[in-house]
Amino acid sequence: MILNECQIIERLTHADPDKRLVVTPLIRPEEQFGPTSLDLRLGTDFQVMRRSNVTHMDVMKPTEALTREMQGVWRELKLPPTEPFVLHPGEFALASTLEFVRIPLDLAARLEGRSTWGRLGLQIHATAGFVDPGFEGALTFELSNVSMVPLQLYPGVRVSQICFFHTTATGLPYNKKRFTKYSGKTTTASSAFFKDPEYARIRNAQQRGTQPIG
Repeated sequence: MILNECQIIERLTHADPDKRLVVTPLIRPEEQFGPTSLDLRLGTDFQVMRRSNVTHMDVMKPTEALTREMQGVWRELKLPPTEPFVLHPGEFALASTLEFVRIPLDLAARLEGRSTWGRLGLQIHATAGFVDPGFEGALTFELSNVSMVPLQLYPGVRVSQICFFHTTATGLPYNKKRFTKYSGKTTTASSAFFKDPEYARIRNAQQRGTQPIG
């Protein structure tokens, strides 16, 4: 069941810390609450892919080498609220919510774009809009401009909305998962795909000349 605005407020002010939903700061609640959602704002940190001489990501490189390579691929920007980030047509960038979010173990969430911005061609995520129980940190935006004109995006503007769903309390919260990569991040975080355990198994199998199973 999706929570309505009264239920969201109830969870934001719940007396039990284990049941309490955290979304902070709520700068203007009267502007941010919808019937079954809560608007979230664009933060001040952005990451843009550099044009480089890297032809592809060689996922079989050691993790340390891939970490350095990823750091070289992304250019980091931090902007004040009065300066826009310009997202050009066809461009892809990472950003994050201004708000810090903590999801209790009996809720899950879904992050979506606001229709106002969707009608201008802004997409705020590619496929990663689901938020697991137990997540805490800033949520990442995967920004794409599918329109024909550049878009000016100011930090602090409401570009997204989040809705919440009841679930049976999980025994495997996101922040306790063994291979969690993004929990606790308070700024924009680029992909750490190469830290997934599948790649270590493939590397080991290549070295042994066997097939990676499982």
